[in-house]
Amino acid sequence: MKFDILIAGVGGQGVVLASRLLATAAIDAGYHVATAETIGMAQREGSVTSHVRIGDEVCGSLIPAGNADLIIGLEPAEAARNIHFLSKDGSIVVNEHAVIPSASANNTEYIPEQVIEFLKENCQETINVDFTQLAKEAGTYRAANVAMLAAAAGADLLPFDPDELWSVLEKMVPEKYRELNRKAFDMSLEKVSDIRRA
Repeated sequence: MKFDILIAGVGGQGVVLASRLLATAAIDAGYHVATAETIGMAQREGSVTSHVRIGDEVCGSLIPAGNADLIIGLEPAEAARNIHFLSKDGSIVVNEHAVIPSASANNTEYIPEQVIEFLKENCQETINVDFTQLAKEAGTYRAANVAMLAAAAGADLLPFDPDELWSVLEKMVPEKYRELNRKAFDMSLEKVSDIRRA
């Protein structure tokens, strides 16, 4: 068994934390795991990607182009920027909430809806939700990364189920943030269930 996940976003969105949560869940499920982060700029809003490779045997920590089974895009443009990693049968979970780079705040050419359409045209299964808004409704936009992991687990796009994932989150998320994260997690599971029923 092998399962490669690429998480893409910008600084401050919790890409590295999300990869650590997935890696820990995979280890708890009995798999070998290798991870690697590439951080374009060590500052807020710089591109950040994390490679999470799960399997019975894992060779190398970076996912080769065309091999990712799943891309979790915390920001639409960052998901599109990394789509060359996706396998032809891969899936994408993408946040509809765009982060406009501060250096190009007046850039009117970045239209997130067009980026989402591009992702849908180039992927067999794309789940797109404004996870930032969903997390805000749960109590904090900072839980958007947790909501996205829940969506991936709820859509059966991970090699472990939502309960296994939550048991890791429960251990790793500080107690004072646990209730908010649990709410975002459950709201995301419900949202994905509604999407699948539609």
